[in-house]
Amino acid sequence: MRSLRLALCAVLASAVLAAGAASAAEGPLFTIGRDGVLLLGALPDILSRPEVRPHLATGLTTTFALRVTATDETGTKTRGGGRIDVRWEPWDEVFFTAALGADGRARRESLPSLDRLAAWWNSLEIPAATGLAPGGRWTVRVEVNVIPFSASEQRDTQRWFSDSLGQAPPPAPSASSQEQSAAARQVPANGGVLDLLIATSIKRHSLISFNWTALPRTHGREPSS
Repeated sequence: MRSLRLALCAVLASAVLAAGAASAAEGPLFTIGRDGVLLLGALPDILSRPEVRPHLATGLTTTFALRVTATDETGTKTRGGGRIDVRWEPWDEVFFTAALGADGRARRESLPSLDRLAAWWNSLEIPAATGLAPGGRWTVRVEVNVIPFSASEQRDTQRWFSDSLGQAPPPAPSASSQEQSAAARQVPANGGVLDLLIATSIKRHSLISFNWTALPRTHGREPSS
């Protein structure tokens, strides 16, 4: 029995090591352009995970909140992040998506299937931090928090978001895709509001978190100026 237990422990240890290696190999990639923008891409596939996928079909917004910490060789840290919203619209049978980066721009798509959604996710390149020294040696750590909203949470967060911007709150979610995407259309160019939103209003509702050390992209395109 002791030898059997030892054998099982060895198998489990090997599996854990293999999973760790696979996780590291599947980590994001980054590029730092001449303009000092850290462009994050090749996000690992977390949409198909069993903890995440059921939430994508609820008709409510699922938010992926990104936090990025870049450290140079002197130990100086630069922080940034982004936000990705995904919502299935059952009436139109499409996924509405919005990706917000540190540049304050929202990139939106309407996608007709899970396969197209997965392809869009794989192709995402998000400006996740600014002001980095080009050509330096950087260690980049990425955290993604998955936040599924209930209807009441979505209304509360939209109201909080609108109040933070000094705007009237958007209408409550309904079958109308125009109404339910109101919060995404109110994305500001102010990264401070984005950071505050991620850090306070939605962080406590996180379903699951993922952490990686990103690898530098050796042959990637640089962000535009």
